[in-house]
Amino acid sequence: MQEELIRAVAQEYVDRLVPLAHLVGAIAETVESGRDVSQTEIRDILDEAGNPNCTVFPVHCLISSLKPYDAGSITPPDVKFFHQLVSGDFIPSMHRSVARAVDGIVSAFAASPASPEARKQALKNASETICMELSRLKDLCQGTLPHPDLAGLWESFSCDESLPVIHMD
Repeated sequence: MQEELIRAVAQEYVDRLVPLAHLVGAIAETVESGRDVSQTEIRDILDEAGNPNCTVFPVHCLISSLKPYDAGSITPPDVKFFHQLVSGDFIPSMHRSVARAVDGIVSAFAASPASPEARKQALKNASETICMELSRLKDLCQGTLPHPDLAGLWESFSCDESLPVIHMD
């Protein structure tokens, strides 16, 4: 069950962070070319990246099937992972962080007149959100990222090991 839970959590992160990373990259390229990006284009970029707007999350099913007393059979250091998922707000918190990053990008690019500084800051904030969420997951998984796509994001966004884990909720 633990392996399934780790895989489900990793997939949940891939499903949320990869579209955000794609959005940041696509918009940054467009801005560098000097072209404006509309809200519709931003939504299209997210759709093309496979943004899951309304799906059933296997990780939620697995978490809801677990009970706090199940932790007795899990060996330390897995207890931290288990307890944070069962008793915490780990996945919903990640969802909210990603949604805020997307909303920040949409708002910055919808503003008129356009502020290059606000747009740059929105992209920077979204990049920091990706690194922050990867850091939280890495901390939870004893210093590793449990999916190659997540490790790839860590590298491509130059996430720093010393990045503080800030809970914004």
